[in-house]
Amino acid sequence: MTIIEFFDKALIENIAGALLCEPQQIILIGDGGKQLGRARSLYQNILARNNITTEISYKSVNRNNLQGIISLLEQIVVAHEDCIFDLTGGEELYLVAVGTIMERYKGRVQCHRFNFKNNTLNDCDADGNVCNSKSFDISIEDNINIYGGEIVTDPQEEIYTYPWDFNEDFQHDIEVMWEICRKDTRLWNAHVGTLGAVCELFELQDTLSVSFEKDLAVLALKQKGIKYVGIARIMYELQKHGLIHSLVMQDTVSFVFKNEQVKQCLTIAGQILELAVAKTMRSIQDKNGAPLYHDVRVGVVIDWDRSEEEEEYRTINEIDVMAMKGSIPIFISCKNGNFDANELYKLNTVAEHFGNKYSKKVLVSTELDKLGEKSDYIRARMEDMGIRSVANVDEMVDHEFERVLRSLWCNS
Repeated sequence: MTIIEFFDKALIENIAGALLCEPQQIILIGDGGKQLGRARSLYQNILARNNITTEISYKSVNRNNLQGIISLLEQIVVAHEDCIFDLTGGEELYLVAVGTIMERYKGRVQCHRFNFKNNTLNDCDADGNVCNSKSFDISIEDNINIYGGEIVTDPQEEIYTYPWDFNEDFQHDIEVMWEICRKDTRLWNAHVGTLGAVCELFELQDTLSVSFEKDLAVLALKQKGIKYVGIARIMYELQKHGLIHSLVMQDTVSFVFKNEQVKQCLTIAGQILELAVAKTMRSIQDKNGAPLYHDVRVGVVIDWDRSEEEEEYRTINEIDVMAMKGSIPIFISCKNGNFDANELYKLNTVAEHFGNKYSKKVLVSTELDKLGEKSDYIRARMEDMGIRSVANVDEMVDHEFERVLRSLWCNS
């Protein structure tokens, strides 16, 4: 079986046939050999990683030359039996040319389109037949790779994707920390921000044990323009639930974090909201009891165009939470405090590049309604960009939180 794909900027459309149907070969048709060659190389690597042996080749033809397109497609049909045209992507003249070929070679070739919402094929030649296909859940890594990017995982990089382990114990810790946080998100952010600043100030990043003179910390942070905020209630609650231990809060403040992951949550403001969103999305099941979102990651650091040769200037962005539902990527920005419209532009730019028209864009926030006039402007910009707002999540009960997150993949 040979599937003929028409190159499209929504790059998932170019490789979907290989992932869902696993044909002997894919022939990619487009205008511009260099672009097609780069795409072929990317796709071939992704197929190899998923143990799919489909061979990908490409042929370039002027997208404005209808007769040239028809001639090329005819050559392919004559040379290969069992051809299928995928009409999911591609420009108008390519699709017009397919109509001509279908008339000339009636009964010999087939046409289909992919429905990315449910990973199925739609018959487009009215013969009632489509090729055998399977459901294929695209990983976050594969989705990023399809669009030419790479997830940064090297701890030696300035920023990288932290390898969170959502074991049962840590999931319980997330629940506890989120419950403490949501009582007063602003106080939580200030307190956690202070702990992070103190650990950096006294070079405690690589240890779970923390000990410092409070007066010295207050003065040193003030010189850096940082207000020291230490909330005893939060510290005692953390100790009560075993998230820290050996707590002393006198002239000297000392304690020990439970583990490295808990430390990450208690020294980075906003981290716990990201983890609460991810934990809930990981727990949601479909009607068959399988995970609704088959891949969910926190703090995904994306290098837009990582090449073998290191470039002086690299475009790198971090997505707070990213999830996949089949072939649909969901990009989520989590804001547990004050923010401005710049965050929307960052989210929109990354989602459009690494998902095109199939991406879902979401802003999860706790303070949006408390931003005054700025909130009206932010809401207007979100509507313009097709970003869904999930606001006041700190006030949501668990089942409401889950209900909203369940629907992210199917709504704009």
